[in-house]
Amino acid sequence: MLTVSLSGVRFKAPIGLYPQEALTQNDIEIHVSVSVPAAIDDLPLIDYTILHQLINDAVAEPTAFLETIVQRIVHKIEAAYPGSKKNVAVRKLHPPMAGQVDYSEVKWES
Repeated sequence: MLTVSLSGVRFKAPIGLYPQEALTQNDIEIHVSVSVPAAIDDLPLIDYTILHQLINDAVAEPTAFLETIVQRIVHKIEAAYPGSKKNVAVRKLHPPMAGQVDYSEVKWES
């Protein structure tokens, strides 16, 4: 099994339930791992620059929910690497709520 990961990918994104979040945008952090079966002497290429572009495209469109971003990323990875195993986590850093919260996170594993 070959796994390629991107960790700590950060964006300012128009994500949130509150109208001002679309204007002010939120800091989000994304972790993605993509795994495919492979023999050590015949490793396939999982291009991390392509993964980064897929993430960027998924984040660019406004949405209210982190779940929507996870869904977009998973669908884009599946289109680029059919049948791969995916681990996608999207974190909203310092979400606007009472008290100190480092992040909220939505995660998908398949």
